Amino acid sequence: MRTQRRGRMRVALATGTLVAAGALITAATFTDYADVDVNIDGSRNTFDIVATGKADSSWLPRDSDWVQANPKAFRVALTGDGSGYTMAPGSALDLRIAAKNNSPRLAGHLSLKILDPQPRGDAKNPVTGTYLELFDQLVFTVADGGKVLLDRVPADRLSSISWPDPLRSGEHKLLDVRIEMPSSVDNRWQQASTDIQFNFEAVNL
Repeated sequence: MRTQRRGRMRVALATGTLVAAGALITAATFTDYADVDVNIDGSRNTFDIVATGKADSSWLPRDSDWVQANPKAFRVALTGDGSGYTMAPGSALDLRIAAKNNSPRLAGHLSLKILDPQPRGDAKNPVTGTYLELFDQLVFTVADGGKVLLDRVPADRLSSISWPDPLRSGEHKLLDVRIEMPSSVDNRWQQASTDIQFNFEAVNL
């Protein structure tokens, strides 16, 4: 097995957010006549998730690191130049990802899915005959504060991670992630690549 030609992997961070605004008005019966003025301010009822990440196992997010999310997937560069990472069979990439409840006061239940945003299945390079897609060959470990949530799970067996306790306003989750390429990945995947999405979703309480 020659490792000088290695598959290239670009790591992306994707987030989802749910915006909910509203207020509750209760009906009341007045026994006397009066002018009643009701002013409803829903500006503090918004629900918002921000996210960030870095390929550094000792990294801690700063206030300036958080990126505003939106309902569609977006990328957060995990390196300064955004050039991606190169892995060889038997190697691993350690990174940290984080999601924060940026809502003024609403709590929410958080979940995480690890996805291949552009799966190519068994597609091959028409010239070399090697596979194009690397995602299905990878193995993932995810830990939350020392508690292992996914323990060396192959990509095709990944399941969603959900936290039973709500994430309060201003709180964040900081996760340690290890992505491994097993030594069993052979020359059929030379020059293969993939994008990886860490897709946070939250539903407000």
